[in-house]
Parts: sequence; C-alpha cells; structure tokens
Amino acid sequence: MQQLKKYLWCVIVLVFLNFPQNNLAQSTSSTTANLIGQITDQSNAAINNVNIIIKNIDTSFTRETTSLDDGSYNVNQLPPGNYEIMVSAPGFKTSTTKVTLLLGTTTIGSFKLVLGESAEVVEIVASDIVDTTKTASSTNISKTQIDVLPINRRDFLDFALTSARVTVDRIPAQGTTATSGLSFNGQSPRFNSITIDGLDNNEVGTGAVRATFSQEAVQEFQILSDSYSAEFGRSLTGVVNIITKGGTNEFHGNLFFLNRNEAISARDAFATIKPDFSQYQFGTILSGPIKSDKLLFFNSFERLSLKQNNIVTISDLTVAAARRQGFLINNGPEPFSIGTTTFLTRVDAKINQNHNLYVRYNYGSTYNGNFEPFGGLNAQDHATAQRLEENTIALNDTYTVTNLNLINEFRFLYGRRDQKISQFDNGPEVNITAPEGLVSLGSFSSTQPRQERIYQVIDNISLSKKQHLLKFGVDFYYVNLPNKKTSFPFFDQGTTGFSDLDFSQLIGIPNLPTLTALEAFDPNLRTPAQLNFLTAASSALPGLVPGFPKNVPLASLALPFVYAQSFGDTSLTLPTKFFSTFIQDDIKLKSNLVIKAGLRYDINRVKFMPDNSGNFSPRIGFSYNPKKISNLNIRAFYGIFFATPLTGAAFISQLSKSNSLKILVVPFPFSILPYSLAGHRFPSSNNVPPNITFERQLSTELQLEPNVRNSYSHQVSFGFDYFLNNKTAVSVTYNFVRGIKLLTTRNINSVVRPAGNILDSLRTGRIDPTRGDVDEFETAYDSYFHGITLSVNRRLSNNFALLANYTFSKAIDDTFDLRTDVIDRPNNPQRPRDDRSLSVQDVRNRFILSGLWQLNYTKNPFLKDFQLSSIITVSSGRPYNLLVGSDINNDGGTDGDRPLIGNTPIGRNVGITPGFATVDLRLLRQTKIGEKFSILGFLEAFNLFNKVNINEINRIFPMTSQGFNLPAQENGRFITPASRYRSAFSPRQFQFGVKIIF
Repeated sequence: MQQLKKYLWCVIVLVFLNFPQNNLAQSTSSTTANLIGQITDQSNAAINNVNIIIKNIDTSFTRETTSLDDGSYNVNQLPPGNYEIMVSAPGFKTSTTKVTLLLGTTTIGSFKLVLGESAEVVEIVASDIVDTTKTASSTNISKTQIDVLPINRRDFLDFALTSARVTVDRIPAQGTTATSGLSFNGQSPRFNSITIDGLDNNEVGTGAVRATFSQEAVQEFQILSDSYSAEFGRSLTGVVNIITKGGTNEFHGNLFFLNRNEAISARDAFATIKPDFSQYQFGTILSGPIKSDKLLFFNSFERLSLKQNNIVTISDLTVAAARRQGFLINNGPEPFSIGTTTFLTRVDAKINQNHNLYVRYNYGSTYNGNFEPFGGLNAQDHATAQRLEENTIALNDTYTVTNLNLINEFRFLYGRRDQKISQFDNGPEVNITAPEGLVSLGSFSSTQPRQERIYQVIDNISLSKKQHLLKFGVDFYYVNLPNKKTSFPFFDQGTTGFSDLDFSQLIGIPNLPTLTALEAFDPNLRTPAQLNFLTAASSALPGLVPGFPKNVPLASLALPFVYAQSFGDTSLTLPTKFFSTFIQDDIKLKSNLVIKAGLRYDINRVKFMPDNSGNFSPRIGFSYNPKKISNLNIRAFYGIFFATPLTGAAFISQLSKSNSLKILVVPFPFSILPYSLAGHRFPSSNNVPPNITFERQLSTELQLEPNVRNSYSHQVSFGFDYFLNNKTAVSVTYNFVRGIKLLTTRNINSVVRPAGNILDSLRTGRIDPTRGDVDEFETAYDSYFHGITLSVNRRLSNNFALLANYTFSKAIDDTFDLRTDVIDRPNNPQRPRDDRSLSVQDVRNRFILSGLWQLNYTKNPFLKDFQLSSIITVSSGRPYNLLVGSDINNDGGTDGDRPLIGNTPIGRNVGITPGFATVDLRLLRQTKIGEKFSILGFLEAFNLFNKVNINEINRIFPMTSQGFNLPAQENGRFITPASRYRSAFSPRQFQFGVKIIF
C-alpha cells in the first residue's frame, strides 16, 4: 500500500510540473459539469484576457475566469443547472448567452466579439449538446425529461431504460436477494453501481439498490453504460449517476396528486374478471432562500399507496390437490398492498465566493406485500412481506483555490438501513412439477431481520492548467451488520420437491410403476393399480431400503422426491471495507484531439473472504474532431472495470463453514417422513431433531471458492457523433464487453457414479463420498457482449425533443445466478462450460424512443398550452431454458436437466419467448393563474394499446413414453406456444394527475 501511494503521488507531481501550454475540459464527473469555449473576433483571431463571468440563474452561484493566449477558457466543477455567461473586453461589445449545463458533460460556449461600445450587449446562442471531448457512452436525463415523461409509479430509476443497451433484468424477482433490476450490455444486474450526489447507493450483499426518494427531488441523472473515467468504479457494467435538487433564490413549491383504478384500466389477459385495483400518489416540494445567495433549502415529500391483485394461473386440478394437502391457496386474482413514504431535505450554504457546502437528509419507509413476488405459478402464500426503514445523511463540501486552478470536493455519507422480511405461510415450501409447469407454494424461511450501518468518505481534487486536466481522489466505504441484528434463515421452514417418481429408477428394480408429480403430491389422484402397488411397497420397502421404518402407509401419504430443512443460528456480523483511489488525466494534444487516460485501484476487505492485493483498472480513450468536418467527433475507448464482491456469498458460506447452519437433505423414500409430520416439516430449531441421524452425505454445504476473485470486465467501444446543429446529434457506437471471473454457484460434489438406487448414489457415488452436495460460490465464469447502436438525440428546440436508440446485439455466457432455486443450474455441474450459450439477458433487437412535443405554438385554442410526451419500447424475445423437471441424468439434482434429442441434451437457453412492445403516453395541459401560480392537469396511459407482453411461461417438458413433446423450431430456436404462457406484464392502465405549482 505504501508503494502504491508513493507511485500515485509521483505521477501527480510529474504531470503537474510538466503542464504544456493550452487549456482543456474536464472528464466525466459524478456531481458536476464543465464549460469550455474560445473567444475570437470577427476575423477569427483569438482574444486573450477577456473577462468571463458564469452565473447560475437560479442560485446566483458565480465563477469568473479569463481567456488564455489562444482565446480559450475552461471552467470546471460547475453545479449542473441553468447559467448565464457574460463575456466582456475593452473595445468590444459585451456578449451574453444562456446555457444549460448537464451532469457529467462538457458544454461548449464560444463567442465572436463585435467591435463597439462595451455597454452594448449582444445575445448569442450556445450549444448544449456539442461535446467534442466525449469518450464515454452516456445518456443524460434532464429536469425537463424527468418532469414530463410518463414513468410508471414515478420510479425515476426507470429512466435508465430510455438509454441504449440498458434492459429490464430477466432473472426472476427474488425479494431478499433482489438484483438492481437493470442489465447493462447483457451483463448481470448484480454488478452495476447507483450513486446519489456522487455517493454509493448500492446494497453490498446482493447488488440491489438502496433507498430512493421522490422523483420531484431529482434534478438530473446520467446513465453511463460503459467507457467511463477512472473516477467511477465498483461496477463491472454500468453506472446510474443521480444528483438531487437544491434550493433557489426564489420560493417555489408544488402539490401533486395522481390516481388510477380498475375502472380506467384493462383486464389482465390471465384474469377472468377485472379485480380491484387502486393506486394513488401524492406529495409536495418547497424550496427557497433562508438568506438570499447565502443559505438555500429544498424539501420534498411523497407517498405511494397501492392495492392490487396478482393473477395466479395454477390449474384447478393443482389447486384442489394443494387444498386437500392443507395449503389454502387459490387461483385467479390474489390481493396485495404496497405503501412507501419518502422525505428529503437539503440545505445549501455559500460560505464565501470559493467555498460551498450542502447537507442532505432523506428518509424512506416501505411496506411491500409482494416482496418475494407471487402470481403466475407461484401461489400467494409463497410471497413474503418487506418492512423497511432507511435514514441517510450526506454532505458535500467544495472549495476552490482560484489562483491554482484547484478544486477540492469532500463528500460524506452515513446510512442506517433496517429491514424485516416476514412470510405469509409457516412452510414448508413445496415445488411441484405439475402439467402447467413448476408450481411453488408455501414459504421456505421465517422472519429475516437485516440491519446495516453505512459510512463513506470521498475526497477528490481537480487541477486544471494549460494542456492537462488532472483529477485524483480517494474513497473509503464501510458497511457493518451489527451483531445479532442480521439473520438469513435458509430453508428453516423446510423445502420439498415433487417430481415424477419412477420407482424402477429409485429403487433399482425393473418394471415398477411410475407416478406423476401431482399423483405423488396428492394420494386422491392415484389409480387403483398405483394404490395397490404402494400398499404392497409399504411392507417391502424396509427390506429394500435399510433404516426405512415399517408400516408407513405409502398409499395415503404424499411422496416427495426430496425434502430439505436447515437448523442453526443464522445471525452474523459481517464488516465490509472498500478502499479506492484513482487518477485521471485528460490531455489536449491538439485543439481537435483529446486523450483521456486513467488508472483506478480498488482493494476490498470483507470478513470471511480471502484478502488480495487489490485490483488495478487502467482506462484510456481518445476523442478526435476532424478540422475538415467540424461537426464530427470520433471516439474510442478501452478499460478494465472491477465489481465489488457480493458479501451475501460470504455471509451464507461462513454460516455453513462454522456449522452454525446445517442443511439436512432427506432424499426419497426418507423424504416422506418429515413431510408426513404436523405442518409437513420438522419443528424449527437451532439443532437437528434428536431422533434424526445427520448424514453429511445427505446434506448440503455452502462454501466459497478458496481463491475467489473479484469479477471484472474488459470494455471496448468505438463510435462517432455527428452534430446536425446545436441541439441535435446522431451517433453510431460499437461496444464489446467481456465479463471475466463472474460469480455464480455450482454443486461441485454431484453424483458421478450412479448406483442402483438414489440413496446409494447419494451416499457412495459422489466425487467426494464423505460429503453431500457442496454448493460453491465460484468466480470461474465469463460472458461476451457485442452490440452496435444507432442513436438520435435532440434537445428541446422549437417545441420538440427526442431521444431514440436502436441496438442490435448478442449476449453469451455460461453463468448462472447466485440463487439456483430461481435460475437454472448446469445440466452437468461438472462440465459447466458445456452450457455456454445465449444469456437470459440477450436482447437481439431493441428500440426505445422517448420524446416531448409542446403544442404552445399552435393557434388552435383547443391545443394551446398542451404537451404530449411518450416512451415507446420494442424488443425481440428473450432466450429461455427448456427443462425436464426430473433427474434424468442421475446426478442427484433435478433443476438443470434438459430434454434429450437422441441421447444428447439440447442446449441451454435454446427457447425464445415472444417479443415485448409497449407505448406509454402522457398528455398535459398547463393553466396559469396570475404570474406565480399554475395548474397542470395530465392523463397518462401505460401500455396504451394493451399489448399482452408475456412474463412467465411453462418451461417444463417432461419425459414421456413417446419422448419429449418439444415445441416447433425456427432458425434453431424453440418457439414458445401460446398454451405455455402463464403470466403477463401489466395491461393498459390510465392515470389522472394534477399538480399545483407556485
């Protein structure tokens, strides 16, 4: 570490001492924007020593500078917002322009001064889109877009989906182990980074997102899909960079209310009736001066209340069987509710001309009755409810040393996160390979408390002089789970699986009967011949299977294929420390050529994870503006990006390693015994029941790979931007991302020597016959993404704005998610490389358009003061995995086996779901009341044309006497027939809203 510090400081000193002559713009920043330009006269001769004043129109924040010998100027680290630029020089008329500076971008404001009296003022138009220094693939969502675009539930993170190569995560929603919900460039949604005001907002255990707040409190955010500077890290893929609003020198506020219900919404395609549905949101903001120009405040409050139904599509046959077994489930509409309350306050202080400070506090409270979601083939009692409270305090202190061109930015964060997950059913979880697909009911875990205490300190320094811009900084991030305040019960309520039972395969005697999974689950569905066989087997089984008790009435009992339950104390403290430092140098080699070079170093210390010496991430790119084609910018980039370790893997592995957690796995036929107990499970306890012999060969262990590494990616991009005018740009970009050392879970001790029956196989046929299943968290997988994107970006001009992206891409991987109970395991866990295929995140074609049309210019009185905005999304289908639902390869597991063609399993993810298309629309009218008040009334439509977009399908294709009844193929992909659709995304919903602005 000492050597690294010496190295970094040597680089800083050497670069600073060797600054040549010229000026340069700042690279992408997490909290600020930059302004560059050149001052010339009408003959294009450079004018030096020109006085330039940049003033924020809303807050009176002011910076001054002067032009250099070549007429250029550069002002860095400006808070994003609306500015007025005033340029004055003796003998010339004063020129002014107004420009909007966007987060993380460089805006060009060049001036041609006209000879004349300096008292005269000439207004010019500056560009707010031309950026000839850009190398990152980024999209800015401005305050205007945030205010007018239709976003469902006002979840501002959904704005990220308007960017190219950002798609909705297709890993099933997972409650306590949720992802971020966003996949960048076909990569895992667990390895993104969400920042607020330049500070971390990620859940380190699973890669989910922490607290959010009212959309009204967001000033702007930037989506960085790849190729960003060394300032940004802890992400293998993309970054969503958000900044909050501050106060202004005038009092402003609003009150808003939105409502939707079943009367103005369409019926779900899988519902026979239109169920109850009610959703409303209301809130307010208030901002203004405590002391003008010195002390400003901003407050926001918002409440969401939702009462809705999910549609359960489990068949009547399975529902009746479940009810006979004591599971009081239903199909059709099943209700749930969600309620969230958020509050944010921020105070900005101008200590002096060069010193600014703001403090932010935000609070969030959530109840989510659909946290571990249900619907489709998941019964309502499979769900869990979340109760969450989050408190966050953040500070930003910025100090400018004008004569040194130095800016120091200090940030601090403290967060407290308290979460409690409770189940709706006392368990056990039951999974049935029914005719309609894999049906899940019951709950696998009890109440799960989780407390986190979060601290972060960042200090960044920017030095700007002549040809170089240097930025460097340090970041320390600490998270702790207080002792005994966090627990992860893992199958403590039990989990069991019912699949087809081939007694010849199970017992090792040929020509015995077979039971379907439903017949195994419900004795009432069995035929007389099956009942007679099971009656006879009750007396014969103890002789065939040593230790199995006599006189067990098999004919009248459910016969699960496997039963599992955990025992032990699952609370743990897990301190986590992340340290980062970076240096970024942007070098203007020529007036039209910029080189951006950066180096980042990350070192992570997670208790129970092996230490390493840290990770270096070099990044380099260039931006070239040909002099003969001044509207063209050519850019390229290469970099390495490291993700942070997911500490949830260390948590659960340590519980297993320390024997605090024991997972008892009971295979057939012994699985019948715990399921026949009261409640279909063993009593919950920290100890294995005393009358049960714990066999390690029949258990499951979890462990970390001994040399587990941080996942990382190589990223390459090449593209060009052509600026049609000051407001419109067309871009073409090629992106390549290779994920390396990706984290997933694999059973490294499966059965490789099948014996005559399942018990003998599990006891003697494993790689290590002294152990049972060993689910190891490994960093041994990779991914590939190739994509080409065409984009059109038009900032608001002449009452019209547009952002449109079309991406043609391909995503390949051999990785699976951390939770293998919701995503597929390898067909052969000892040969995971055989499963290299299209990723579940692959979206071959995707088009996304967001736009705004202001109708103020029309002379038609019925259209005056109207605005029309829309988000249109069209994408091709996603790959899915066809499964058998039983253990046909005799490796002891049923959740990865795929159908056979001949004797060869079909490939992974060779199915294709239907495509996705939706149109969201917003019509708004503003009515002014005097000069200070206005009323906005609006109507929003989500999925305007009521397109049935399929969410869940039946992926189980069981083996029959005639083989596998696979669907038709097209271009080598199995097309999903409509008979296998099980649930859909939301149907058309209308929403009315009103906002009073003052």
